[in-house]
Amino acid sequence: MRRRCATTLRRSIGAAWLLCAALACPLLAQDKDAGKDKAPPLAGKGKEEDEVARMKVDPYTGGDLALLQQAGHSAYGPFVWSKDTRTEDIDRVLGEGRVLWLETAHFRIGCNLRTVPIPEKQAQRKAIHDEVAALRKKLPKIPDKPKRLDPWLRMHLYAARAEKLYAEFESLLLAGGATFGTAEEPPNGPYLGLPGKHLLLIFQKKSDLARYFDRFCGVHADRSFSYYLPASHQMLFGVSLEGLEVEDDPSLHSHVLYGLAGNLCNGLRGYSYRMPPWLGEGFAHLVSRRVETEFVNVTIKDDEAVNEEEQHLWPKKVRARAQYDRTRIAFAQMALWQSNKDMGYHGELQSWSRVDFLHKQDKDKLGALLLRLKSLPISYEGLKPEDWATMQQKAVEETFGWDAATFDAKWRDFVLATYPKK
Repeated sequence: MRRRCATTLRRSIGAAWLLCAALACPLLAQDKDAGKDKAPPLAGKGKEEDEVARMKVDPYTGGDLALLQQAGHSAYGPFVWSKDTRTEDIDRVLGEGRVLWLETAHFRIGCNLRTVPIPEKQAQRKAIHDEVAALRKKLPKIPDKPKRLDPWLRMHLYAARAEKLYAEFESLLLAGGATFGTAEEPPNGPYLGLPGKHLLLIFQKKSDLARYFDRFCGVHADRSFSYYLPASHQMLFGVSLEGLEVEDDPSLHSHVLYGLAGNLCNGLRGYSYRMPPWLGEGFAHLVSRRVETEFVNVTIKDDEAVNEEEQHLWPKKVRARAQYDRTRIAFAQMALWQSNKDMGYHGELQSWSRVDFLHKQDKDKLGALLLRLKSLPISYEGLKPEDWATMQQKAVEETFGWDAATFDAKWRDFVLATYPKK
């Protein structure tokens, strides 16, 4: 599979495969090959570690917990990370003072990103300035229109981005009729059915991500990985900027939203089975593509002919294929997919477009469909793909009132009427 493109910001990434591979079974650590490749030894301190250590105290609150809570967050580290693990345990493995820790309403976050300049592109610059302006309403010490994003400002940005995504997803579900309890077991936990908060790790270095997953999960990952912690019923997404081979914040922002959205979908009401790939991936792309970037969260297979200079132009490419029966992917085929390894580049694009259509058609019904497809009394063990496909088609018909052929026709009409030819 191709994992790189000619230009930095048009690079495709195999994280879609990694996301699915990590969630292929509830207990990934039981895989006999998991953790075979050990994390590299601890490297000597460098510029980014020194920078994070120098900013151990949040300059925008002075470390005042009351000010942090006024901003809507819960705590700075140290705190409980997951069952039997605290942030201090992670610090002992990665190195003291090398990670900033922040707990929000629905997430626990570890981050050690270094300072980066604000992007030069006007649209990207404006988007970040708008985010900073929203943060300043809660944390007025943050400078207006900063020229650089320091480690703590980046932490606050990602905390806000994660909470904004959570709020959108929860709103969809509540509008679709969801209710959640306060139980300590899925599917009635307080966090969309889970009893524990979602976990997010954003590291500068591949070695840090690899060391964490090796020590605390027993798997090898140094780029981008999603993982279910069965003991605490928590979903974890971890990523290293070095592993993505990009430097700019918008590309990382897009990828983090993609990973978190996938975890929200798959962890909904408990991780007993995954969301259908076309729907889970489609929603993840829906939110990640709102970020102003040409970064593409897709792995392109070797046998797929995709122009590298245009691989980020999804509406154009979907429209070109939706016109013809031979290149249009029918919903009946999508419903048979078992993982995103079955999808390929054009499968990912058309899944995004399907969810884009459903979202614009009726957001409340989309929420109901997400909820319905993660509330079935099923197990993957012994479930035939055709039976799972039938369940999906029935759910769409009961939610939107369309059989598979009608869904195909309505989506095609939407694409041809909405997406540009060029």
